[in-house]
Amino acid sequence: MKIIKIWAITFSPTRTSKKSIEALAAGITGVPCETIDLTYPGKTHHQEFGPDELVIFGVPVYAGRVAPMAVQRLAALKGNNTPAVVSVTYGNRAYEDALVELRDLARQTSFKPISACAFIGEHSYSGADTPIAPGRPDSADLSAAASFGSLIGAKLAALATPDDTACPEIPGNVPYRDGVGPMPCTPTLLEDACTQCGTCVDSCPSGAVSLQERIIIDKSSCILCCACVKNCPEKALMIDFEPLNQRRRAMAEQLTQRREPELYL
Repeated sequence: MKIIKIWAITFSPTRTSKKSIEALAAGITGVPCETIDLTYPGKTHHQEFGPDELVIFGVPVYAGRVAPMAVQRLAALKGNNTPAVVSVTYGNRAYEDALVELRDLARQTSFKPISACAFIGEHSYSGADTPIAPGRPDSADLSAAASFGSLIGAKLAALATPDDTACPEIPGNVPYRDGVGPMPCTPTLLEDACTQCGTCVDSCPSGAVSLQERIIIDKSSCILCCACVKNCPEKALMIDFEPLNQRRRAMAEQLTQRREPELYL
């Protein structure tokens, strides 16, 4: 089948999912590509896609499931027997049911997944003292993504029309495992270090961060993606909640073995 355009569609607070699927899209040569970033609220995007387009979905894994806010943002999109690639990014622990869930979400809105992949990204809780897959995706990951994109391009060229049989078997269970519950805390502001530059406000995918007389983080809206922590130029935001810090330290000690991308053609 002939594809006239590729859409790389991502929800990616810390940009790891975005990097992986853009590298994958770049491996499919000869077809123009455009990125749609669903990360930030209040933006209007192209929402309907045809049978001669390819959509590559890229989202992060939260506790073995698709990030709940990504589910909400993806629900506004509609395919028309549109071939799709589903891609999840996880922090070197496990992606569990997330890839199957993303496949099912795509099918529910008339997309036809033909390939799937799971990439590793630096964990949201990773930091200088608790490195968890630091720097991922790295150059080897992005090279693997581009090479996989080339294989997907060849599969598309040989495919007459996409249907459910075009999707390979992928790991995961239905019903899915329980996802994340309410967040136990928000990042803590170090007021003496804060210059009120507003970077954290612009980085927040849920609109939980606002600048009033000081930086305010709404606990009911915060998804603890840590985009504000990672993007603050003054290091004025940090996780200061001991139960979560204990978990971060344990993950940094346990998740040292390098996991590689898993690719399903």
